[in-house]
Amino acid sequence: MSKNKKVAKSAVNKPDTKTVRTVEKTTDDKPVWRFSTTDKGGIFKWPKGQNEELTIISKLHDFDSMSWNEITGKQHHSLSDTGRLSKEAIDRLTELALDDEAENLFSFHLGGKPRFIAIKHGNIAKLFWYDPEHRVSPSLKKHT
Repeated sequence: MSKNKKVAKSAVNKPDTKTVRTVEKTTDDKPVWRFSTTDKGGIFKWPKGQNEELTIISKLHDFDSMSWNEITGKQHHSLSDTGRLSKEAIDRLTELALDDEAENLFSFHLGGKPRFIAIKHGNIAKLFWYDPEHRVSPSLKKHT
């Protein structure tokens, strides 16, 4: 035997006039940096407390006032083509159980070969690897 719930008359007769606004994250957003996600071991470990980390932080200051549209280009780009990732990078992602994040990797150029890699979700860049020899996603071009 089912019981019918009584609904207040005003709730039944009142039209639903709520407007829901959604905010879509775009590449116009400025980056947000996360340091808690850095890899503390392995071949691409983060250079915590080393001069290289100061170089990275200086670069982050440069990017801080820019949008993702302004950052993204030839030198700073997504590594979503996971077929170009090195075996070392894939093995490390697998070891950390982060292989499902491979398509979210983003490479930041520091000059010459050095790069730092983040896991990018929307406007959030989870700082992840330091790649001094450009081995995460090697380039076929000389001197890069």
